[in-house]
Amino acid sequence: MRKQRRWAAAGIFTAAAAGILVAGYFMIPGKSSPGDEEYGTYQYHIAIISEETDTSFWKDVYEGAVAAGKEYGAYVEQTGDGLVNPPSIEDAINIAIYENVDGILLRPANDEAIASLIDKACSRGIPVITMQKDVPDSRRQGFVGINDYFLGQEYGRQILKQADEDTRLAAVLFPGVSFNEPSRNWFRLGLSSTVQRDEIRFDFRVIQDDKGLNNAEDVIHDMVVGEGTQPDMIVCLDEVITQSAYQLIRDLGLSDQIRIIGSYVSDEILNGIEQGYIDSTITVDPEAMGRMSVEALMTYKTYHMVSYYTEVDTRLIDDTSVAAYRAEYRKGNGDGEESMEER
Repeated sequence: MRKQRRWAAAGIFTAAAAGILVAGYFMIPGKSSPGDEEYGTYQYHIAIISEETDTSFWKDVYEGAVAAGKEYGAYVEQTGDGLVNPPSIEDAINIAIYENVDGILLRPANDEAIASLIDKACSRGIPVITMQKDVPDSRRQGFVGINDYFLGQEYGRQILKQADEDTRLAAVLFPGVSFNEPSRNWFRLGLSSTVQRDEIRFDFRVIQDDKGLNNAEDVIHDMVVGEGTQPDMIVCLDEVITQSAYQLIRDLGLSDQIRIIGSYVSDEILNGIEQGYIDSTITVDPEAMGRMSVEALMTYKTYHMVSYYTEVDTRLIDDTSVAAYRAEYRKGNGDGEESMEER
């Protein structure tokens, strides 16, 4: 009996906490609430959730999802957007469940609790589509992104393209928040299946993140100027790590000694490629990923089935293609003067 009471109390507390967060959200001036006229024109309410809301990559994902949502009569809400203290991934999922949304698009964090929260949403009839990173041990309905094994192969091919006879050591920097141990293992398998030159060794490191503050600069600094062997190449597996490596290698004047292969796209990364500090970056089309995630969710809503895995194509941007990419981006944006960071 006591155990049942404790569980009941925990349930009441969770519901109350979610209610407070939701109430606080809709009390923010300028935010739409479910009763507003604009919201009422939509048939579906979709929650999109991520910890990395401040990156240019994620902003493009969100824009792609919003545009696709309009085609389906769906309002795509970035859960917690506008709050002074944005909710954690766990709280954001609970808010979405409390709101009884029609579906969740989730860019999951590296947290064991996420799978159980996905299962909680699914058990209440709320379908979940994971984006960019998967949670295969959950009840999620589908995954939209690129498999970590295939991603490892993509980077392996680029390493071989950039390597010369003097390349001996390549450092691979995983963002801890988005590459858990299984993800890292699959990436390494894909990498080793492609790079089969015995003389190239790999130094795998995990960059830790604490609420947006990471130790990438310290890790890279220790590798390139500290004790030990300096890498000939640094592979950066997210936007922030790529920018940190670019800034440090540029400031230390080591671009002739260390090559950088980055991830995703921002104005700063494109500048680094144009200036010769970054050899290349591998990205997926973020707007396409947002659009395809909405399409996957709405397919499930309509037919109660969806592809287990929807692959988003990767794209390599280097000094031979960066100008064309900028021109294409500006043309698609309709304003050649507006930068990515201003969007």
